[in-house]
Amino acid sequence: MKKLLLLLFLILSATSNAQIQSSYPPLNFCDNNNDGTGIFDLTVMIPEILSGMNPATTVVTFHETFTDAQVGANAIVNPNNFANINPFVQTVYIRVVNTLTSEVFFSTIDVRVLPTPTANPATLSFCDPNELPVYDLNTAIPQITTDPNAVVTFYYTQADANAATAPITGMPLVQTGIQTLYARVENPSTGCFTTTTLTLNTNTCDTTCHVPGTITISNVTDTTFYVNWTGLGIFTRIVVLPFGEPLSSSSPYIDILNQQTSAMITGLSPNGCYSVYLKKYCDVSHSSEWSAPVTICMANCANSGSCSEALILNAFIDANNNGVKDSGEVNFNYGNFTYQINDSGTDLYGTTNQGSYYIFDANPANSYDINFAVNPELSGYYASATTYSNVTLPDGSGANYLYFPITVIQPYTDARVFLYNQNNPRPGFLYNMTITYANYGLDPIAAGTLTFTKDPNLTISSVSQTGIVSTATGFTYDFTNLAPNEFRHIQISLLVPTIPAVTIGQLVTNSVTIQTVNDVNGSNNSATYSQAIVGSYDPNDKSESHGGKIVHQDFTANDYLYYTIRFENTGNASTEFIRVEDLLDSQLDENSFEMIAASHPVNTRRDGNQLTWHFYDTQLPPTSIDAENSHGFVYFRIKPKPGYAIGDIIPNTADIYFDYNPPIVTNTFNTEFVQSLSNPTFTNSSIGLYPNPAHGNVQITTSVNETIAAIVFYDISGKAVTRISNLSITQTTVDISALAKGVYFVEITTGTNLKQVKKLIVQ
Repeated sequence: MKKLLLLLFLILSATSNAQIQSSYPPLNFCDNNNDGTGIFDLTVMIPEILSGMNPATTVVTFHETFTDAQVGANAIVNPNNFANINPFVQTVYIRVVNTLTSEVFFSTIDVRVLPTPTANPATLSFCDPNELPVYDLNTAIPQITTDPNAVVTFYYTQADANAATAPITGMPLVQTGIQTLYARVENPSTGCFTTTTLTLNTNTCDTTCHVPGTITISNVTDTTFYVNWTGLGIFTRIVVLPFGEPLSSSSPYIDILNQQTSAMITGLSPNGCYSVYLKKYCDVSHSSEWSAPVTICMANCANSGSCSEALILNAFIDANNNGVKDSGEVNFNYGNFTYQINDSGTDLYGTTNQGSYYIFDANPANSYDINFAVNPELSGYYASATTYSNVTLPDGSGANYLYFPITVIQPYTDARVFLYNQNNPRPGFLYNMTITYANYGLDPIAAGTLTFTKDPNLTISSVSQTGIVSTATGFTYDFTNLAPNEFRHIQISLLVPTIPAVTIGQLVTNSVTIQTVNDVNGSNNSATYSQAIVGSYDPNDKSESHGGKIVHQDFTANDYLYYTIRFENTGNASTEFIRVEDLLDSQLDENSFEMIAASHPVNTRRDGNQLTWHFYDTQLPPTSIDAENSHGFVYFRIKPKPGYAIGDIIPNTADIYFDYNPPIVTNTFNTEFVQSLSNPTFTNSSIGLYPNPAHGNVQITTSVNETIAAIVFYDISGKAVTRISNLSITQTTVDISALAKGVYFVEITTGTNLKQVKKLIVQ
């Protein structure tokens, strides 16, 4: 008996001291379909997770949300055959329970779907019957892949290509007759690979005139670049068109003779973006097809921040009023640098979120007149009198600093809070938001309270700030010692329910307030953000905090529209610089524009109603390498011009430039002024859907004085699988034979935008 008790004590002691890691190295899956999904065996991690634990008394489960892991609900049913829902990267939450001590541990592991290289079948022909057929296999690489970073190796068998064993090393290769070899195209950084075939053919000569291969752009200047290619002909024809202009038979072209594989293109416009097409002529009447376009934007050192000469403008609080920036004197960001170039009469406005505003210029003949204007609402507290005239940037002058001392008229307290989104709300996914609160005053704020109120349909999953106090509607947080000009941030993750608890297009609204004593400006102590639930979204997008509709009578002359422009690097390499442009609609008052926040240090310029943000040297990583840090945003506010009326719609779109690539155009976000936000819905008896369960066809009818305008079928994950629109009928029959067996949610919308969601079982 004593031995049994001692053994039990040792088991309990060893188990209670066991720990697991906070996270584990990711599981990777090479995505042969390049659709962002994969199958993972999570159970291979169990031995590592249970290191030091007794497997007989420990239970490991995997969950798709941290909330499920906390409460032990909705464990992944087949962890050895798990299909990721979030494309490319998804976090899986691990719950470990000691059945003897009831101890519970939590951890995470990321499952990552990595893209595989593209590989095309290739053929090499040898046509001289009097010579021994000799092949240089490397000459087939341009046919197989255009990825300059891919590693291509050749094998005699498919099995060797799959296993990367016994590669062909003896080249040139002597081979007679027809033989099929196998090429392995591998991404050396991820290990993902694709195989294809290489046919050696000594019986029939290849008479196909192939498209020029491996087309690249190099040596880009503001007006010239070189285009390079592989594949010789008697000449190569090149067409260079402004980006977006279609290729046609009348497009102007350049012919490059003498077997060249490179050409310099001149006479281009600075800042211009172009599409380049090539075709090869194998003889005067025999040509290839046109290549796919290669796109390029011209270099501009003002966009990339790479000019040798620059003006660096800095506004600061001149605490001792000596006109010189001394150690400890803080930067001042609450205003605009106003400047003209060459006395043009056109004012340009620059703001910054990092203390200094940069003007890069490669033209030494330009001259600048510059001053600093404090934001109007702060003109009673600060003053700026410094101006500069006829400032030039001679060649070789480098960085030129201009300082603008700001005089304090009277001290004050002004706490300010903002709320903005990091992604879009989607059924079943986490919706991430950021609270930014700041001290816009001159004195430290000793203490204050933030109150966050969530949408009642959402559940808080996590908050980055420790010390919060949870409430039935959100949380409160008491902060201390907020220094002048200090900005702090709180990240919030909210879980969006699945359909039918929510519907696509439904607005979710979150809000935050800040409370301090002696605050002189109560108008900036609260923020609200409304956004429509979506089924899928583009990571480069634009939204506005009112969610698309504003009640006309509730919006005053003192109210603003709050816009967020988000961007994400979905390429395969880190960016060097990013430019975001927003041509404001004529209904917006450009003079009321105010920059609020950005994800990275940014230069903000306004030229009339043209807004431009320059992110210099961002090194934004691609999503495939670092999903968490591949995002960025700008957040600003602006007023509509007076005279807006019910029914008026204000559109807004942005262009996002990554390095020298042509722009990515965001969605157009429309803000409409409406009479009210009422949106009645059907009762359950208003819509008929039968048979249910069903297979083959389903009939949908309405029993009210309404017509059916649109029907959308969603699968259990919230993904739209069938859409039917532009209807105006009271009943219809829908073919569902293409749908897999399972549960679906059917959203029916009428001509007056009434909505109802029905559950449908497909057998």
